[in-house]
Amino acid sequence: MSAADPNDIGGASGGASESPQPLIGFMSNEEWERLLVQVSAQIGEMEKLPFPEVRDKVFELLAGIDSIHREALRRLVRLFKEGVMEQVVTDPAIHTLMELYDLLPQVRPPAGDSGAGRFRDIPIRVVPARRQPSAPARYPHWVLALQSRDRLPAGSVLAVQADEQALLLCRKEDELFAVAARCPRDGGSLAGATLNGYTLICPNHEGCYYDVRQGSRIGGDGGIECYPVRHGDDDRILVGLGMEFKPSLPAF
Repeated sequence: MSAADPNDIGGASGGASESPQPLIGFMSNEEWERLLVQVSAQIGEMEKLPFPEVRDKVFELLAGIDSIHREALRRLVRLFKEGVMEQVVTDPAIHTLMELYDLLPQVRPPAGDSGAGRFRDIPIRVVPARRQPSAPARYPHWVLALQSRDRLPAGSVLAVQADEQALLLCRKEDELFAVAARCPRDGGSLAGATLNGYTLICPNHEGCYYDVRQGSRIGGDGGIECYPVRHGDDDRILVGLGMEFKPSLPAF
């Protein structure tokens, strides 16, 4: 493939400073821009539909499609070799897609360049799920938090990072729980917290306790965020991010 081939993304050198190709794939860059504006306008029209049930179902469908794309793109990007992303995002369409899903590489601007305006804002907005204010984030997905449940003995607490989220995994006998790894009182790290039954004991504040089954602060206001947990036959522990959390409490 020669350097002049219009399908050679980023050109022969692959430098991020090269100008965009005049024709990529099936559309010119101008046609791509017009498509973005059109879709953005259509989303705006959908938001104004006078039929709330229809509108909510449409946005729920779009959020589901968005989740499929987000998960697939994350997996694809993880397969890229070093430097590949910086090359492919020189193409406007690929750049827009990666920007939409927060997958753009962090590139340090050259000396004297603040980086302002380097990546333009795209007219398409991420489709919001129509939920109550207390509802979970828009893009529900399961992430691997621990390769083996054996690494979390009964009665223990383990601080982990899952999808750039700081979490505490807690185990009460065969029950597993996941909570945010920062104390709501001041944002301090809960690494070093201990578990007594279902009570998480904050290592930073005397008398600061949380019920890991529902996140409530025992004897006080506020609470800690909780996440769904599951483990498969392979004993891996998965945590659900952006999902509805249902407290695990006994029925009386």
